[in-house]
Amino acid sequence: MRYITVTPVTNFFKPATRAFGNLAIIGDATGNGPAGVPVEITNPGEVQSPSHVDGSGDPIVGPVDSQEWFEGSLGAAVRVAFQQSPGPSKVVALRADPTDGTQLTDAFTAISTLDVQIVVLANTPLTDTDGTTEIEALAGHVNTVSNSGGDGKERIGVAMLGAGTTDTALVTGAMSIDRMTLVAHHSDEDAAAAYAGCIAGYPPHISLLLKPVVLSMDQQFTDSQISAFDDARVNWITDPLLIPGKSLMMGESYTLGADKPYVDIVRVIDDISFRLKAMLIRSIGNLRISRPGLRVMESRISGVLQPLVQNEVIVRFDVFTPLLTILDKAPEERSAVEAQQLTDARNARAVNSLISVVYAGAIHRLNLTLNFV
Repeated sequence: MRYITVTPVTNFFKPATRAFGNLAIIGDATGNGPAGVPVEITNPGEVQSPSHVDGSGDPIVGPVDSQEWFEGSLGAAVRVAFQQSPGPSKVVALRADPTDGTQLTDAFTAISTLDVQIVVLANTPLTDTDGTTEIEALAGHVNTVSNSGGDGKERIGVAMLGAGTTDTALVTGAMSIDRMTLVAHHSDEDAAAAYAGCIAGYPPHISLLLKPVVLSMDQQFTDSQISAFDDARVNWITDPLLIPGKSLMMGESYTLGADKPYVDIVRVIDDISFRLKAMLIRSIGNLRISRPGLRVMESRISGVLQPLVQNEVIVRFDVFTPLLTILDKAPEERSAVEAQQLTDARNARAVNSLISVVYAGAIHRLNLTLNFV
């Protein structure tokens, strides 16, 4: 005789996750290895064998057999990216000549569906004679894929001025978007790859200002040059006098756009947007347009955002669902307009909700007044 019977039933839901620091590098290489095929790399010594190409276009993953094809600007950029500390956990390398329009277009198509959040063109500096077309194409890629490439495909593009170049007028309107960021430097190495590796190593809400960059660079920019970079929203690599020893760091973390002026803002928005979508996907087709259904929806939204408040990613948030305000009223208390709004929503099976998030960025400038009395 059993007086109580318990039948456990589990139906756990685990939201999809999105990486925040996967890096794609497109560049030319020597040797006879795979061209136009994404190759996943988790350390700078890894190179997947050309024999693993199966023609599917999927990233090649397998044991290291040969790295002959990996020499050249592509390999150099990957190694510089992995030198950063912290740095990327994964780099997707794709062999293509950025100066060849067809190859570059095909390369962008190949990485458009991959789980990468940062894209850089190896050894493609912006100078008065080169780089404009390629970097404008990069801007077009990150903008297009982020807006219409599907959930979780949002990304930013990283580019560099030529070594020692200080002419900010080289930045064109097509590059000046929130999803592009540009760095000035005095190095023979790939500064864009170093900067991209630096970005990849930090969570989205961390400002890149004064974060270390591992790069070979002996010369510094003058104060007037830095002032010009700051006005043009071009980042620079510097060795701050107030920090002991030789330590190259990011002088700023601007985007080239004006609406979202800092890299961390763009990355945080992308990250939160995906978290919300991943959690709320189970509401689609299951929750009803009713008071209990919308309450559950709002609780799931809060479940995503409250941990971000606790971790000081955001300061606070508010969720407002207009239909819930109507449903909180007794049917006889609803106006004719409110009743029609509820009917329209149920017929269309669509719910609108407004989420307001307060984001407090890191301090970038500190002005002190020192009074002696």
